[in-house]
Amino acid sequence: MRLNAVDLFSGAGGLLQGLLQTDYNVLFSVEIDKAAVRTHLENFPDIPVFDDDIRNLTKEKMVELTKNSEIDLVVGGPPCQGFSVFGKRRFINTQGYNPKEDDRNKLVYEFIRVVRELKPKYFFMENVKGFLSLDKGLFVEEVIKEFKSLGYDKIEYKVFCAADYGVPQKRYRMLMIGNRLGQDIIFPEPTHSENPSLLSHPYKTVGQAIMDLVNFTETDIPNHVPLKHKDIVSERMAYVKEGSKLNIEDLPEHLLQATRVDSKTGKVKNYSHIYKRLHRELPSNTLVPGHNAFPIHPTLNRTLTVREAARIQTFPDTHVFFGTRQQQCIQVGNAVPPLMAKPFFEQIKNSLSLEKE
Repeated sequence: MRLNAVDLFSGAGGLLQGLLQTDYNVLFSVEIDKAAVRTHLENFPDIPVFDDDIRNLTKEKMVELTKNSEIDLVVGGPPCQGFSVFGKRRFINTQGYNPKEDDRNKLVYEFIRVVRELKPKYFFMENVKGFLSLDKGLFVEEVIKEFKSLGYDKIEYKVFCAADYGVPQKRYRMLMIGNRLGQDIIFPEPTHSENPSLLSHPYKTVGQAIMDLVNFTETDIPNHVPLKHKDIVSERMAYVKEGSKLNIEDLPEHLLQATRVDSKTGKVKNYSHIYKRLHRELPSNTLVPGHNAFPIHPTLNRTLTVREAARIQTFPDTHVFFGTRQQQCIQVGNAVPPLMAKPFFEQIKNSLSLEKE
C-alpha cells in the first residue's frame, strides 16, 4: 500500500518529484505563485494544487482534498527570506516579542498549523541553513517546542550538502524531520564524497550533468534557451577562466565600462554571484534564483540556460518550466533538488514500513 503525502510550498515541484520518485501517493500540493502553479499543472496534472495563500487553506478544504485519508508525511520548505543570514533580526532582548506575530515567521507557523490539522505520522521541513542560527538558535527552539506540543516528540535536524547525495551542486540546506510514533530519526548515509572511498562515489560534476547539451537547442529539449547577452558582456565572459570568477585586472580598457544603467561608477564590478564560470570537473556552487545570477557555462560565453540549471538541480528533462524566463529561473533556483530529497523520503518510508509490521 502506498503512503499518503501532502506537499506544501511546492514551487516548481522539487520535493514533489522526490516523493513521486519514491512512490508516495501525493494527495495535494499548495502553491501561490501563478507561474509555478502552471508548471505544476503541466507536469503533475493528476495531483490537485491549492493555488492560493496557504493561510486560506481551511481545515474543511484539507478534508476535501485528502478525502479524510490518513496522512503519512507532510513536506515543505516555507519561504525563507526571513531566515537568510542577510535578513536576520534580533529579538533576544526584546521584551514581549512573540515569534508567531512576526510576519516573516508566519509561513513556518502555517506549516505547523497544517501538521496540527492533518496529524501526519512524519513531517519533513526544508530551509536555508541560516534558519538554525536565527536569533542565536532561539527561533528553531520555538519551532521545535510547537511541534512537540502537537505530539512530535522525536525531532532531528541538521544541515546537509546536496553533493553528498549525488547532486552536482554544493548546496547546503537545513532538513528537519519529526514523527509522533516514538521512532528514532535516522538520516540516510551520504552516497558521494569529495574524497571517495569503498563506501562512497566521487561527487557528480557539472560536466556530467550538462556538457551533452552543448549542441542542443530548445527544439531538442525544453527550456534550453540561451540568454542573449550584449556583445560586451559575452566578450568580458571570455576572460573568466574555468572554475574562477572575473579578475577585473585581466580586462582590456574597453571591457571595463559598465553595461548596467544603474552603475554608480561607470566601471564594471565583480559581484560574487555573477561573472563566475563553472568547472566541468567539479560540482556547482549553490544556484541562486534569477537569470542574472546564474553562473557562466564551463566552455561557452553565456550564463546557464534554465534546462542546464535544472539538470544541475537534478530535475528530469521531462519536467518543463513555465512563465517568463526569469520566473522559470526563480522556480529552478528555489527548488530542493529531487535527488537530495529522495534518500530522506526512502528512509521515512522504511521507518513507516517497520511501524506497520
